[in-house]
Amino acid sequence: MKLVIALLFLGAFAANAAPPPYIVSIPKPSAEEIAPKADDVDYVLSRDFLPDVYTISLKTYLADIYPQDDRFVFNGTCSMKFKYIGTASNVKKFTIHAKNLNGLAFKLYEGSNAELEKTIEFGPSDKVTDKVVITFKNNADNFKAGTTYVLKSTYNGQMDDDMHGFYRSQYTDDKGNEKWLASTQFQTHHARRAFPCFDEPFFKAVYEISISRHKMYNVAANTRLLKSEKDSTDENRYLDTFEATPKMSTYIIAFLVSEFLARSDGDFLVHARPEFYSQTLYAGEVGPKLLATLDNYTNIAYKTIGGGDHKMAMAAIPDFSAGAMENWGLLTYRERALLYDEHESSISSKQSIAGVIAHEQAHMWFGDLVTCDMWGYTWLNEGFARHWQYFTTHEVHPEFEMDKQFPVDQIQAVFGMDSLPGTTPMSDPTASSPDDLSRMFNSISYNKGGAVLRQIKHAMGEKNFQAALQDYLKEYEMQNTIPQNLFDKFDKFWPADDKAKVGDTSAFYKSWTEQVGYPVVNITLAADGKSFSVRQERFLLKEKSIDTTSDRDLTYVIPLTYTTSDVKDFDSTSTKKYLPASKAPVTESLTIKADWVMANIQQVGYYRVFYDTKTMHSIHHALSASNHSNIIENNRAQFVDDLLTFARAGFINYNETLKVLEYIENDNSYISWTSALNGLSTLAVRLGAEEKDKEHFTKYIQLTTEKVFKKLGFQEKEGERVLDIYNRNKILNWACKYRNADCIKQAKELFTDLRVNGKAINPNIRSAVYCTAMREGTEQDFDFLFAKWEKETISTEQTLLVTVMGCVSDSKLVEKYYNIILNKIRRQDRSSAINALYSENDSSVDLVFDLITKSYKEFDVSFGSTGSSASTLSSISSRFTTEAQKTKLVTFKDQQEVKDHYGAKHSILENAVKTVDENLSWSKNRLVTARSYLKARNSGAITSISFLLVAFSAVLRYFIY
Repeated sequence: MKLVIALLFLGAFAANAAPPPYIVSIPKPSAEEIAPKADDVDYVLSRDFLPDVYTISLKTYLADIYPQDDRFVFNGTCSMKFKYIGTASNVKKFTIHAKNLNGLAFKLYEGSNAELEKTIEFGPSDKVTDKVVITFKNNADNFKAGTTYVLKSTYNGQMDDDMHGFYRSQYTDDKGNEKWLASTQFQTHHARRAFPCFDEPFFKAVYEISISRHKMYNVAANTRLLKSEKDSTDENRYLDTFEATPKMSTYIIAFLVSEFLARSDGDFLVHARPEFYSQTLYAGEVGPKLLATLDNYTNIAYKTIGGGDHKMAMAAIPDFSAGAMENWGLLTYRERALLYDEHESSISSKQSIAGVIAHEQAHMWFGDLVTCDMWGYTWLNEGFARHWQYFTTHEVHPEFEMDKQFPVDQIQAVFGMDSLPGTTPMSDPTASSPDDLSRMFNSISYNKGGAVLRQIKHAMGEKNFQAALQDYLKEYEMQNTIPQNLFDKFDKFWPADDKAKVGDTSAFYKSWTEQVGYPVVNITLAADGKSFSVRQERFLLKEKSIDTTSDRDLTYVIPLTYTTSDVKDFDSTSTKKYLPASKAPVTESLTIKADWVMANIQQVGYYRVFYDTKTMHSIHHALSASNHSNIIENNRAQFVDDLLTFARAGFINYNETLKVLEYIENDNSYISWTSALNGLSTLAVRLGAEEKDKEHFTKYIQLTTEKVFKKLGFQEKEGERVLDIYNRNKILNWACKYRNADCIKQAKELFTDLRVNGKAINPNIRSAVYCTAMREGTEQDFDFLFAKWEKETISTEQTLLVTVMGCVSDSKLVEKYYNIILNKIRRQDRSSAINALYSENDSSVDLVFDLITKSYKEFDVSFGSTGSSASTLSSISSRFTTEAQKTKLVTFKDQQEVKDHYGAKHSILENAVKTVDENLSWSKNRLVTARSYLKARNSGAITSISFLLVAFSAVLRYFIY
């Protein structure tokens, strides 16, 4: 499954539009939200007891014919066969999980057919660990090794609206009727809210599920429907029984009770609200193609796994905390992540939907068939799924060029998090608490996991990588694994000659999975151009005086790839040299004299590259030459991302960085521009809303984007790349936001034509047009979009409208939309709406902060958790650039009522103050040269900036480190 760090969206919008990173499963908490695990609490179950078969029967009450007190509840029975496999001879108790199950009662039997009832006692579920301890009451009884036992339980539960466990969801149909459904979200530890169980991924079993429902509903589950018969207790009810599942973990059990309609060919189904049936066509077409691609790659046909005849179903759920979820045979999604309208949805939404489907289907092998042993190894599930999200989709939709998008979307996106003091390793066998589990579902497991696997794939070769994975899946089918099991397979298929270059492959794997962070590779080209030296160090974004906790001595085994000015071979990603885990410099000889060397071809390696002054100058000239001297767009993007990040970290000053970046004015690549604008976004935030800085930066963006804006325009052109379509929306967003008069004029005309004449706007530029209309428009314009949202039936358009309404700049409209978010927007979408409200206009930062601090208690109720407001305030305050703003944060933080409300979450605000202090210090030290460049550039005074500045920066950073 998956989560998000800041809910990122499927519909392209605002400054970083088209297409955004995917949301896949559980919303990811920020680092500030993660509370440390209590050392004295044991969350983990004993592995001396192994479940075999669960027989679960649930009776659901959803229909409004039931009294209010009897509605949204379920009655349950669960019979679980399990074995004791321990070696101890006097064991009298065992422990399982149960949470929020009322009237819970157990009976324990010895024998696989429950031949002998045992006398037991049990206490309530522990409020911290959710553990229930069941103990033999008679002194003579104890568990016998190898013996099967049956635990039978009865209970009832509540279908809450918090989008966890077995929960309820609501929508309004096309006739205005309120409709309810019940769905599941069990990952990571919420199956225990539906039935007592061993609720950890290690404990795999077979599940026999039957569900009683009112006749107006239908039921979908992991497997095919075995039979449906009248419920003997009520003539208005039916009991649906499903085929036994394959052997699997609790978290991928799923069932859905609804009035949904399914598009089906018998083996592949897409469930959705009846009125959304037409929007299931694309998912129904692309889903089987993606599944077949994975069948072929793994050499294991999903449909026949375990000797079965499995169906594949997908369902669009109106209220869903995760982006999507990989339940075996019943994948569940947010509606916007599955439903597509060919006339009203953008092509970036189409790509996102295909990618999320590929991600979830990849889990059928990597996660469901073979499962990580514990959540501390989440990357064994999510890293693979994120990898196939791109490369399976690329096989089916090569026009999306997702192979080229991967480095920008995934590697460059996670680099920021992985260079901070709070970063975590990919593998963490100590993770056990709910907070630990949430932490594991972050960008390290997803982005870095996928990036490290891609790095290994290129190092050992695609065919060898595929062979290793096929062997891995075959050997560990229906089992759990730890990283070493995977590494052993890589070793088995790694080419012998290349393996000798690696040396200790164990050190290679563990460099990236057990250590935190990543390196920067420093390259210095010799004066004669016939060799270069390479030296590595850990890259950290913050300097020593601020980041006092990070281990700066970490080193990594690095697969180095490179090309030179004379060769320009950007196709070969084979490793040319493995740098040992050492800070000692290594010299690499060249056969032909080079003017420049460029490392990390196609950014297949998980590292940054810093060049000596002369080499960087040469690369700059090469990029500025015709056709960028045939340097491919992924390496241009890598160079740009590294350059802007090095300026942020103090390796080089902004004056020189922005001078080099001038080449981008003649680069029309979406890949290059994405890296550039991501880096410039950080600079824009740090400059803040001071009028002089704002004026200079606005003029700079106008000049920098002028050529690409004129080239792309508002109209799509025949034969252009999909990436050009994405770039158009991105450039329009920036050009309009930074006051390009022509851009604003055309966007307003298109919006007026929509509002007055009903003329639809091209879906691929809607986010830019809508956002500009909100920023520049009136309350009448806002009310028009809000009314459109209220009656909108296209899921991707609904999502887009939620975010673009946050582009309003008028203070009255900001407050108006803030209140709408808290009271009318679905809970799952509120984070994205709030984020847009303060991130799309610098002038709104203080206002949104004030609105939240005045209503923080109501905010937390609306968002569903205490601390939601603190986390949002922390995100907002990361944009603070003045002492006055810091004072405002401190004043709020220090109120006793605020401390009492947040409790342990108050530390989020404490950390936010530290972040503001760091940002103020950073701005004082770093922005002087940026302001100097912007002022000179806008006055036309820039000619040539001395490279002594960059040389000075390069020397200075060694003192910093």
